[in-house]
Amino acid sequence: MEIRFKGINYDLPGPVTERAQKKIQALKKYLGKDADNAHAYVELGKISEAHQTGPIWQAMINFSTPRAFFRAEAVEETIENAIDEATNELGKEMRRSKKRNETLVRKGGAFFKSLTRRMQS
Repeated sequence: MEIRFKGINYDLPGPVTERAQKKIQALKKYLGKDADNAHAYVELGKISEAHQTGPIWQAMINFSTPRAFFRAEAVEETIENAIDEATNELGKEMRRSKKRNETLVRKGGAFFKSLTRRMQS
């Protein structure tokens, strides 16, 4: 998996990128075969230089695999909270997609089974 970072109005310190990298690496479990071909583009930083307090930290994650594309964005009061919120949202999307695909496979199998039963009768 390839992870690229970009700072927006902010120089990325090592601990912040390490935290984000660890959180994104944990999402590999939802990818299965596509884990090696996945790419994550992470943008971290401040919304603007003018604001000093409040929800000014932003984390955007674009996650692409050969089969799907996922995107998550979060704005929080600290950069760590923004990273946590964005990775949680991305995890939800990935779980939902995986569950949807499993459901479609099961429906296809059930349909095929019903067709074979009709043919045998």
